[in-house]
Amino acid sequence: MNCSPCLSLVLLLLLSAPQAQQKTAPKPPLPPKSKAPTINCSDAETTKACTSFKQLIEAEDKDILDGLSSPTSYVCFRPNEDAFIIFHVDAPNPYGWRQSADGVVQTQEGKSSATLTEYRNGVLYTFRGDLQYWHRSGPGSEEFFHSETTEGLSKGLDITIRDVQIYVAYPFESQNGGTTEYSLAIRRSTGRFIETFESKNVPTTNHSGACLIYR
Repeated sequence: MNCSPCLSLVLLLLLSAPQAQQKTAPKPPLPPKSKAPTINCSDAETTKACTSFKQLIEAEDKDILDGLSSPTSYVCFRPNEDAFIIFHVDAPNPYGWRQSADGVVQTQEGKSSATLTEYRNGVLYTFRGDLQYWHRSGPGSEEFFHSETTEGLSKGLDITIRDVQIYVAYPFESQNGGTTEYSLAIRRSTGRFIETFESKNVPTTNHSGACLIYR
């Protein structure tokens, strides 16, 4: 009895089985995309600033989109002015933690960028930022970011990020030739912010409101 057809059939079945398994293997589900916050410009106090931001988004402005392209960013509208600020920080890599030489804390193997950008009348007005390491005492503990810039265009910039709040401060030269101390505090859970301008012999100016959060 000639078994050549039988052998051919067996070989065909053996070769096609892995291919069938590959075709029917379920694909892993894609991670859910974070939903961008709704840009609602109905608030009378922030209409000017919100409208300028929304216009830049709709125009697909490269600088704006780059600033919001990765988590986390806060867009804060200054009340009663055509001005808004964007605070952006690179989140720590969950797989990038390394034990420090002192053995006390863990540090990210690469520095992260933290930036504060201000737009007025729809145009870039100021930019400040720095690179620094994230730290933590161990897995599951608070992730901490702190930067103090001592030179360059961002000299005097102080950035502190904790689990609950962001704090940014820096000095700048006022139009009258004096120095203004600027500070910004953002509550990370709600996006509520307080912005303060302090100058010698000039009444302190405060702004407050809520930021859009891009995670």
